[in-house]
Amino acid sequence: MTDALFAHLPQERFEAARDFLDQNGRGLDIALLRQWPAKEGAGEAVLAALAPFQNPDGGFGHGLEPDIQSPASSALATSIGLRFLARGEAQGDHPMVTAAIGWLDANLDRERGVWPIIGPDVDLAPHAPWWTWSEGLAASWNGFRFNPTAEILAWLYRYRAAVPGALLAAVEAGLRRTLVETALIEGAYDLKCALRLIEADGLPPDLADPLAALVSRSIADHDPADEHASPFDFAPTPASPFAGAVTDRTAAALAALIAAQSEDGGWTPFWDWSFVDAGAWETALRDWRGWLTREALETLLTWGRVEWDDRERS
Repeated sequence: MTDALFAHLPQERFEAARDFLDQNGRGLDIALLRQWPAKEGAGEAVLAALAPFQNPDGGFGHGLEPDIQSPASSALATSIGLRFLARGEAQGDHPMVTAAIGWLDANLDRERGVWPIIGPDVDLAPHAPWWTWSEGLAASWNGFRFNPTAEILAWLYRYRAAVPGALLAAVEAGLRRTLVETALIEGAYDLKCALRLIEADGLPPDLADPLAALVSRSIADHDPADEHASPFDFAPTPASPFAGAVTDRTAAALAALIAAQSEDGGWTPFWDWSFVDAGAWETALRDWRGWLTREALETLLTWGRVEWDDRERS
C-alpha cells in the first residue's frame, strides 16, 4: 500500500467543502452537516429545513430526491423524509412523523406488502428518465420489495408506537415472502435499503436472521466496481455489522473520495440527465452537489480522515 491510501482531507479543503455547501447547498444539507459535531438545536434545524418538502397528505415530495422534482408525494421521497426525521431526532408523536405514517398507511399495496416507489404524479414536473412512470415499473424495481419497502419498514420500527399494527403486520408478511423467494439482492439500491432495515431496532429474529444472511451473501457477491454503491453504503461506520466484509476496500475508497473533491470544494454526481431537460438538470445538479458534499464530509469525518479542529466558524 502507498501512503496515498491513508490520506486525510486537509483542513483547508475541509473548509472549502463547508464553504461550498454553505453557498450552494440546500438548507437541509447544511443543517445535517452541522450535526458534526452535534450542536444544541441541530435536530430542530434539520426538522425545520425538512418541513417544506412534506405535503398536507403527509408524504414527501418537492424534489427531496433531486432527480424527481414533482411536488407530489412518493414512497421514495417519504422513505428519505423519514430518514431525515430520524436524523433530526423527531419522536414518534411529532406531527411530521405521524403525518408521514398516515400517508404510508393509505398508500401501501396491502396484497403484496410493498409501497410502489413512485406514482403517475411523478410526471407533474421534470425528472430523470429512470423515474418515468409506467404500469410495468415494478418489474424494473424488483417488485419494490426492498427499495423502498425495506427502508420504510426500518423507520416503522423506529416509530413503532405510532404505527398501526395492521400496517406493520402487512409489511412484515410481505418481507417473509421476499426472504423465502430471494437468493441474492442484486441491485445496489435494494441492498442499501436492506442494510438500513438490518440496523433497525425491533426487527424480529425470524426476519433479522435470514435477512442478515441474505445481505451477507449479497455483499460478497456484489461487484466492487459498481459505481452505484461504495463500501460506505455497506458499512457507514467502522462499527457497522458488515464492516468486516469491506475492510480490504475502505482505504482505497476513502482515498478516492478525497481525490474526487472538485476545485470549488464540492463533490459532483457521476450521472447526468441534462439531455432530458437542461434547466431542470441544473437545479438537480446543484441540489445533488450539496447532498454529495455533505455525505462525503460525513463519511470522511466518521472514518477519521479529516484534518480539522472543532472551533466555531466565524
